[in-house]
Amino acid sequence: MENKHVAVFAFPFGTHFMALLNLVLKLAQATPNCSFSFICTQKSNATHFNRPHIPNNIKAYSISDGIPMSHAQLANHPIEKVNLFLKTGPQNLQKDMPQDLLIVGERETVFSRTLVSLAKVLPQAKAVVMNFFEELDPPLFVQDMRSKLQSLLYVVPLPSSLFPPSDTDSSGCLSCSKSVAYVCFGTVVALPPHELVTVAEALEESGFPFLWSLMEGLMDLLPNGFLERTKMRGKVVSWAPQSKVLAHDSSGVFVSNCGANSVTESVCGEVPMICRPFFGDQGVAGRLIDVWEIGVVMEGKVFTENGLLKSLNLILAQEEGKKIRDNDEADCARCN
Repeated sequence: MENKHVAVFAFPFGTHFMALLNLVLKLAQATPNCSFSFICTQKSNATHFNRPHIPNNIKAYSISDGIPMSHAQLANHPIEKVNLFLKTGPQNLQKDMPQDLLIVGERETVFSRTLVSLAKVLPQAKAVVMNFFEELDPPLFVQDMRSKLQSLLYVVPLPSSLFPPSDTDSSGCLSCSKSVAYVCFGTVVALPPHELVTVAEALEESGFPFLWSLMEGLMDLLPNGFLERTKMRGKVVSWAPQSKVLAHDSSGVFVSNCGANSVTESVCGEVPMICRPFFGDQGVAGRLIDVWEIGVVMEGKVFTENGLLKSLNLILAQEEGKKIRDNDEADCARCN
């Protein structure tokens, strides 16, 4: 077979990196005579390309994230991080990329202009790969996309091969069947401090066991004594293997920002969601959660103690929650 080369450009925010890398890993293993250049930021590449499971025919290339060394912390400014990255485009790559599901107020952003441009160039591609389940997309949407693209290929989301399989629960929090609340909002956006406190207070008041994956720099924002008061039924960690947690029988609800990969992993794990969207496609994903009836979206897209308590009780303790879990199981069955 003639040697082929594939250049892969990964969007370095949220869970987009891992979804694309998982696909490339499978392709590289299936086509050993094909070489793959995986292009992303230094920070993203450094996190995953030091692992032993990377095939020899994948080589990482790092580009600038556009953030000046002297720039202030941007944990609560995801749009600014995205804009800084996209502004480096002419220097990083000669690219013409992605429209926004997100416009902040009335202001057009670099992100929104880039997404608009992607809609213009996608029809020129020989094929567009959709990392999702065709069965869960509305038939009219699939039909419309197929009419506009040369080829639309759905690829079932693939489990990561970077982490060896394990049935162990090192956190000690996943022992109660379908009753554990798993809480995680990704690594791009941090909850506003008052909402972080609200989530902690609701978890404590609820009495349900929980596992909270919280960025280490935010631990100091937790209420005084929270960790001590909840240590018998909850644990706060700086990182958790999310797909494994959601695949565990004890996971009963996923409190999430509704990122694309989080939704996919939640469906695969048959775990209902409580969603608090932040930006980008998360608002649309939240609406899909409502349409599929596999979770709830926080009223006003903001956490309140009563609102989160009500949602936790709905899914974990009420009959309505059983219906939501049944819907999750049905959607998962449709995709198998």
